[in-house]
Amino acid sequence: MAINDELVYEVNEKGENVLVKSINSDHQAYLRFTNLTSRAVDVWWRDFAGKKRFYERMEPGAFYDINSYLTHPWEFTDATTGEHYVINNKLVFRAPERAGDLRYRTNWNITVPVRTLKSTAMQTLASLLPHPDAASELDLPNVLSRELAELVTRMRRAPAVEEPAENTW
Repeated sequence: MAINDELVYEVNEKGENVLVKSINSDHQAYLRFTNLTSRAVDVWWRDFAGKKRFYERMEPGAFYDINSYLTHPWEFTDATTGEHYVINNKLVFRAPERAGDLRYRTNWNITVPVRTLKSTAMQTLASLLPHPDAASELDLPNVLSRELAELVTRMRRAPAVEEPAENTW
């Protein structure tokens, strides 16, 4: 799966690259997203053109109820670092067919994906450093020092809350 800020492509069952986007609004799905991470999470919806639309910022432990549709893709990112979070170990969530047209909400837990050792170490170090310049004092290779300083900068910045997308489904 290729992810950038604008469009996401994934490989379908025929091996073709397809744009991740909302397809139709035929079968409703009443969903509850629960943030099981220790971080604030931004909730994103992919519209009918595949554009990423901000919906909600969830604090740790919070839940968000949304009336969606089976073919509507959702994504979740750390509000500060932009790291992608998952539901059922998938970066893009679509309600399963069995959730379609149910008259009650189904709960879906947002979790942290399995991280690489490098990512885990960088996150831990960044949370401990008082400022980005401190990264250069750790005797790390230059490339790691720069990456760490950038991560510290992102984590120290107060994230701006975007306006939620209008209900266009």
